[in-house]
Amino acid sequence: MLKITADLYSGRANPEWIISDEQEIRATLREIANNASVIAKSAPANAGLGLRGFLVEPLNDEVGRNYNLPESIYLAAGQYAISSKANAIAERLVGLINSAEITTRMTPEEEALSLDADLQGFLQEQLYVGERLTLLDTEGLELSPEAVEIPLETPKAACQYELGAYNPNFWNNNATILRNNNCYNYASNKRTDTFAQPGRGCGNIYRSLTCAEVTRASLCDGLHVRYNCFPASEAPRYLVALVIAPGRDFHWYRLNKEGFWSHKPGSTLVRNVDNSNRVITNPETCNRGIYTQFCGYFYTCKSQKIR
Repeated sequence: MLKITADLYSGRANPEWIISDEQEIRATLREIANNASVIAKSAPANAGLGLRGFLVEPLNDEVGRNYNLPESIYLAAGQYAISSKANAIAERLVGLINSAEITTRMTPEEEALSLDADLQGFLQEQLYVGERLTLLDTEGLELSPEAVEIPLETPKAACQYELGAYNPNFWNNNATILRNNNCYNYASNKRTDTFAQPGRGCGNIYRSLTCAEVTRASLCDGLHVRYNCFPASEAPRYLVALVIAPGRDFHWYRLNKEGFWSHKPGSTLVRNVDNSNRVITNPETCNRGIYTQFCGYFYTCKSQKIR
């Protein structure tokens, strides 16, 4: 068998699918072996939000050896592909979804949300996102119903919060920490090794990928909307920002004392730059890739329930 993981999300666990057709497995591995230059050890260091690539893993000790391939094969794809051949192979991997068993690291409750509708079509679009320019035409639009559902950030008092120094090495230099902690862990500055999900800590996880639902779940965990102050006893209280890839995923940023924002896209490296490789000074206007909805600012707290 062959397991394929799309390195796609930041907050949720990445989708995985398992291929059991031996003929298809051999053909796929043969094509990769014949184009060994597309193989990498991990995601590119500059890979940000959105599709970064695919992880291909044989599930026994014979298949990969027959083609002189490593135990774990990373294929950078989409805008990070090193060649058109890499994306062609990636298309083949995506095409295998129809005949595969789809799995994730999610709990049964989270999997029941059915959040991966049309995963195949979405991934195919992301393979060529770097070749097209998509503009959002908002001129003349009124405030969307989605935004109205979110608690408004109205200054009621001058709130105090903490700014920590930018320290990516804590998250990046240990393979276990890097792999098992996501953007929610990083924004909260709380390592759990559980790929933490908003609402899981309080026992009421989000039910859909919308600003309103992820906000509700985050408040349930103990966060406050900006300007709803925490007392000093709840320090450290970090200022964080939530964005959404509608119907797909969530993502968080944290403000550092150096004056920029930083983030951790899924199991990849902590960074302080956006998808255009620019230092993030404003999470509302930076290049966020597929995370097109800005949901608002929040404070984390010492008593936050995160799991």
